[in-house]
Amino acid sequence: MSTETNKRMARAFLESFDKGDFDAWRGAMAPGMVAHINGSEQAMNAAEFEGMVRVFAEAFASGRHIIHGQVAEGDWVATRLTWTAVHVGDFNGIPASQRPVQVDGGVYDRFVDGRIAEHRAHFDVMGLMTQIGALPAAA
Repeated sequence: MSTETNKRMARAFLESFDKGDFDAWRGAMAPGMVAHINGSEQAMNAAEFEGMVRVFAEAFASGRHIIHGQVAEGDWVATRLTWTAVHVGDFNGIPASQRPVQVDGGVYDRFVDGRIAEHRAHFDVMGLMTQIGALPAAA
């Protein structure tokens, strides 16, 4: 696949999550896909990754990935983005705050035959926890 096709597929993967279209989201994954979140070398398989993602989908409404830029080389696509949503449900023991959140991050996807074989994501979790009131704001 071309790098431009892979970039489109990476965007479509994020958009399917935003739309709550988990069939399309799963369909974008290659068999044996693995995910690494926030620098962890502990790989999640597709089912574990979906379980984690569904926690976010249930706790945050109106989620949207705003893509600021993408770079592709070979089979890899790097996407710089901001995720926005509203905290409407329990998240890791933190009750709904009804606060809007804005979380910056980066996603790195490796493609095999037009599907994501490896997904690496880094997000500002400390910023998210501060925004929903789980941590005090910096002085």
